[in-house]
Amino acid sequence: MGHEHHVFHNPPPATPADVLAAFDRGDLSGALDAMVGTALYGDGDWQELQELYLRLLHHEDHQISALAATCLGHLARVYRRLDEARVVAALRRAQSIPHIRGTADTAMDDIQVFLHPRRARWRARLNRALRPWTWI
Repeated sequence: MGHEHHVFHNPPPATPADVLAAFDRGDLSGALDAMVGTALYGDGDWQELQELYLRLLHHEDHQISALAATCLGHLARVYRRLDEARVVAALRRAQSIPHIRGTADTAMDDIQVFLHPRRARWRARLNRALRPWTWI
């Protein structure tokens, strides 16, 4: 049995049109790269990207729907803004789907950290203060 090595790479910048074009071609790998490329570089309209990822959160392919949750977290980090009520509600619903649960949790953490940094710092301090007592 062999071992497969995966190499990390940042995809190039992309647009929502690139994501849709990759889907039209049936190019899953290209669509995944374009999804990340649209989220990481901050060159687009955050609202258009948010709508794209909210739609893709319900995609039938598990990789696409899970990555859509991750990309929503990236938007919070890159743009420091979202339609938070809609995105958080969608991610909470997605948390009930097993293959999205982890990435939805991480996206919710990213939203908390990047949209509400002061609240996130206080929560981290509280968790550190309570942690010694969790073994009881």
